[in-house]
Amino acid sequence: MERKVSTFDLTIGMHVANLDRPWLDTPFLLQGFIIEKEADIQALQQHCKYVFIDTEKGEEATSYMDEKPTLPSSKYVEDFLEGGKKKVEYEEKQSAFHELPAAETALETASDKVAMLMDNLKAGDNLDVTAVRQAVQPILESVIRNSDALLWVSEMQKKDAYTYSHSLDNCALAIAFGRHLGLFKEDLRNLAMGLLLMDVGKVKVSDDIINKTGTLTVDEFEEMKNHVHYGVNLLRNTPGINETIINVVLTHHERYDGSGYPSGLKGKEVPVYGRIAAIIDCYTAMTGNSSYRASIAPHKALQTIYNWRNKYFQDELVEQFLQCLGVYPTGSLVEMSSGEVGMIMAQNRVQRLKPKIMMLLDENKKPYEVSKIVDLTVDTTDASGLELSIISGLQSGAYGIDPTKVLED
Repeated sequence: MERKVSTFDLTIGMHVANLDRPWLDTPFLLQGFIIEKEADIQALQQHCKYVFIDTEKGEEATSYMDEKPTLPSSKYVEDFLEGGKKKVEYEEKQSAFHELPAAETALETASDKVAMLMDNLKAGDNLDVTAVRQAVQPILESVIRNSDALLWVSEMQKKDAYTYSHSLDNCALAIAFGRHLGLFKEDLRNLAMGLLLMDVGKVKVSDDIINKTGTLTVDEFEEMKNHVHYGVNLLRNTPGINETIINVVLTHHERYDGSGYPSGLKGKEVPVYGRIAAIIDCYTAMTGNSSYRASIAPHKALQTIYNWRNKYFQDELVEQFLQCLGVYPTGSLVEMSSGEVGMIMAQNRVQRLKPKIMMLLDENKKPYEVSKIVDLTVDTTDASGLELSIISGLQSGAYGIDPTKVLED
């Protein structure tokens, strides 16, 4: 049986059956050989990123790049998606407005810790699991009290370091989605840690590839995909990281139709937390700026994900994700029937088209001196007495609005 192995995980006694490139492009004389000495490993590392070993003809590896998940899916979530009841019904213990200060503090603390974690890993230090938990816990507590405030603040505090902000967005959204699904607190923590750490393997990928603005070459893309393997390896060697978290990292790029990587798993072969992570990662990637892609409006990202249901993503999970975020997600900009422009501050869980909105621009697109809060379940008409409603979602930064300045104003 052939298995994919990084050349940095090779040992003497393994049988190399195939390479990541044609044999003729390398100096190896035999197409298939047993590794007999360290010089063989060094030569393979010089010419290849990974190889395929035959485990029936030689020694096995301790780590494979085509690794399969080792834990089954959460039976509770699977049952819930098939029409079951939630295990936990969370209540809003705080209004979004009153939760804002705690949400800001939680996100700022987490941002500092994640930046420190990634920098330390790049410097060759071990992963600090205590720091990971300390980053996740305040976010977890805030989202449990109120599911809107932190998502709103997250949009306000986009950081320049895409990888860091992307990880934090994933973590916060994982907790909000898990809360919506009724997960127990410990399950929320595991899911959040998995989403926070799922790109941790990118610290092993060259900055030239991570920050490249153009299209990646075939080799560069293969190396980028290797971040999954690098991340899993790193976490397996870190005490305190459980298998649930590792499975999230391992499967967040798998797709429901089998078109993902690293193992091409299909349907429910992917653990449900991996299926959840895939949706969240795709959404935050589309709505966040990166070095190679401009962001799109949140409602358009949701539309795209909806169109990909039962292809890349499980239909039932997509439906629940849309219910969780609402038609116009918290933190997104919207244009009103009055001509005003506002930002979604809190969702209405019963009437999805009637959220709370912070109005930022008047009907002439001029900034309000003092922002006003509109609750569409109460404030049903505009200044002219006409029905007030959302007519469209807007891209982040529309009309020159700087999300990072909204809370300051």
